[in-house]
Amino acid sequence: MAEEQLDMARVVAVVGPTGAGKSQVALALAEACDGEIVCMDSMQIYSGLTIGTNGPCAEELARVPHHLFGVADMAQPWSSAGYAARVRPVLAEIQKRGKVPMLVGGTGLYLKTLVEGLDPMPATPPELRERLNQRVARKGLPRLYRLLQRLDGPAAARLHPNDRQRIQRALEVRLLSGGSILDLWTQREKAQCEEKPIVIGCAVARGFLIEQIQNRAGKMLENGWIEETRMLLQAGRQEALVKLAPIGYDQIIAHLSGQVGLDEVITKIAVQTRQYAKRQMTWFRKVPYIQWFHFDPHSGYNTARIIAFLNQRLH
Repeated sequence: MAEEQLDMARVVAVVGPTGAGKSQVALALAEACDGEIVCMDSMQIYSGLTIGTNGPCAEELARVPHHLFGVADMAQPWSSAGYAARVRPVLAEIQKRGKVPMLVGGTGLYLKTLVEGLDPMPATPPELRERLNQRVARKGLPRLYRLLQRLDGPAAARLHPNDRQRIQRALEVRLLSGGSILDLWTQREKAQCEEKPIVIGCAVARGFLIEQIQNRAGKMLENGWIEETRMLLQAGRQEALVKLAPIGYDQIIAHLSGQVGLDEVITKIAVQTRQYAKRQMTWFRKVPYIQWFHFDPHSGYNTARIIAFLNQRLH
C-alpha cells in the first residue's frame, strides 16, 4: 500500500517502560475506540519468544486483532528502518478498513524512526575519522573550522568555532558525499514538522514499577518461560538467542545448564528488566509529543479519562 495513504495523525501509540501495563491499557482503548493493536516491541516481533517477552496471550488475541507479533525470525534481526517499512502498510490497511491502528510497545527507536525518519547522515569510515582526529591533535580545532569554512561556508556559519563534534561531522559529510550537512538537517526538520501520531504514555511510580517487575518475572517463569527456552535450545536457536539478547533468556540458559538456581534467575532477570525500564524512561522523557497518564496503585489507570482524551483527538 502506498505510504501516502497512511494518516499518521490518526495513528495511536501506547508507550512506556516495561511492566507499566501498556498492553492492558491498549486493549481497553482498542475495545472502546474500534482499534487494532500493532506490535512496537523490538522483541515481541520475533517468533518463539512469546512468554519471555510477555507477548499477548490467547485471551488477549481473541479480544482485539493483533498485528506483527511473532512474525520475524530470530536469525534475521529487524532494524528500526526495517520495522518502519514493514509497519507502515499495516497501519494504512487498518485505517482503510475504518479501524484505528494502535501501536503498543516500549521500543523508543521504533517510534522515533517511524515518526521522524532515519538520521540521513552517511556512515563515516574509521580511517577518515582518525585522519580528522589527528589533524585536530596536530594543528588544533581552529584549523579544522577554517577547513570547513573553505569547503562548506554556509554550514560553518551555522556552527560555533568551538563545537568540535558538529564541525567534524559537517566535514565528514562534505568529504564523503560532496554535499552539505545543511541539506540533511533540512530533510530532518521537514520530517519533524509532519503530523505526529497520538502518543499515550503509561507512567508508573518507580517503587511500584520495581515491585511489578519483580512479580512479573516470577509469573512469567510460572507460565512456562523455562520450557519455552528449552524448546528454543532444542530447535538449535541458541546462537540466534545470544545475538538477539532478549532479557532473561541468558539467565534461563545458565539455569538449564546447572550454573544458577531459580531464585538467582528471578533476581537477575528483575535487575536486568529494571535497568532496561530506566533506559526506556530516559528515552521517552525526551519525546515532547507524548501525553502522559499516571498509574494509581489503588485504582490503576483512569482508562475513562484516556478514552475521552483519545476520542477528542480522533474526532
